[in-house]
Amino acid sequence: MFRLPLLVLTTAIALAAAPARAGGVEAYCPDLKWVLLAPPGGSAVQVIDVSRGVTPLSTLRSRPRGAVLAVHVQVASRRVWVLAENGLDAHDGFNGRVLGHWRAPEGVRLDRLEADAAGRLTAWSGARPFEAVQGAAMLVPAGARVSWR
Repeated sequence: MFRLPLLVLTTAIALAAAPARAGGVEAYCPDLKWVLLAPPGGSAVQVIDVSRGVTPLSTLRSRPRGAVLAVHVQVASRRVWVLAENGLDAHDGFNGRVLGHWRAPEGVRLDRLEADAAGRLTAWSGARPFEAVQGAAMLVPAGARVSWR
């Protein structure tokens, strides 16, 4: 009776700890019991709830997005951030709706996504940090002052 949930949980934990060298993106959010999967070279992210069995919640798609590099879940808002080489997208984790898209600046190739202790996200290109600013069309250098003239 408890074998299936235990198997699913064990698999989810293994996926969260799996290295990305095989390609694709695999992540587990223990607070929500969500597994997020993107195939190697794929631009869509599958969100699966494993709290009571295996329940697909949504598929996160964005037309301008390239291959997925990283994902991050903001637990309180159920928002899923998806990083690709060409930009950052914010999605509603339940229905997959795109809440925002910030393209990468010209000539910048993004490679990772990190959250600080306060939950603020930073997209990185090598040693250069970028952040998504509400109302901006592209990612801006972290700490930069943005003028809306």
